[in-house]
Amino acid sequence: MNDKKAERVIDTFTGPLERKILCKLANALPEKVLPDHLTVLAFVGTLISAAAYLLSAQSRYWLFLASFGFVLNWFGDSLDGTLARVRHIERERYGYFVDHLADALTTVIICLSFGLSPLMRFDIAMMIAIGYLLMNVYVHVSAYTQGEFRISYMKFGPTEIRLAIILFNTVMFFWDGQVLEYRGNHLTIMDLGGLVFSLAFVVIFIVSFIKTALKLDKLDRAKKRDECKQE
Repeated sequence: MNDKKAERVIDTFTGPLERKILCKLANALPEKVLPDHLTVLAFVGTLISAAAYLLSAQSRYWLFLASFGFVLNWFGDSLDGTLARVRHIERERYGYFVDHLADALTTVIICLSFGLSPLMRFDIAMMIAIGYLLMNVYVHVSAYTQGEFRISYMKFGPTEIRLAIILFNTVMFFWDGQVLEYRGNHLTIMDLGGLVFSLAFVVIFIVSFIKTALKLDKLDRAKKRDECKQE
C-alpha cells in the first residue's frame, strides 16, 4: 500500500499546448465562475452530445451539436481542476471523488447514446463502456498501490479521444459510414472505431494488469525478506 499522494502522469499529443491554453483560460475567467460550475458545464455537454446522437436518426445535422457537446465537456472537465489550482482553492478529495465518478457516468451515458443511435451497434458501444471502465478501475487501483495516477497511454488521453470522436462525427455527416458487410450485418466507420477503442482498452488493461501484478509481487517479496532479515 502506498500512503503518499499519487503522482499524476499524463503524456499526450495535445498535452503541452492544452496546458498553456487551460492556464490562459483559467486566468481569464471571471471570479464568479467556480470549479463546480465548470464540472456542471462538462456534464451538460455530455447530455447535449447524448441527446444529439439520439436525434441523429432524424437528421445528420445533429452530429454537429454532438461535437459541440464534446467541446463543452472538454472545456468544463479540463478546466475545473486547472481553475482550482490557479486560484489555490483545491479540494483534493472532493475533486478526485466528483471528477472521476462524473467521468465514469459520462462514459456510460455517451456509450448508451452511441448504441441507441443509428451510428453504432449497441454491442460495440457496450464493449467501449466495459473497456473504459476496466481501465478506470486499473488506474485508480494502481494509484492506490503504486502511487502513480496515469491517465494517458501511448500519447492518448481524454482530449485525444474527444478529438477522435469529433472526427468520426464529421465523417459520418458527409458519408453514410458503411464500410463492411458480413453475413447481413453492416458495420460503419463508427463501429470499426468503437472496436479499435474497445480492444485497445482491453489489451492495455490486460498487459498493464500482468506487468503491475508481477512488479508488486516482486516488491512485496523483497520487503518481506528485508523484514525477516531485520528480525
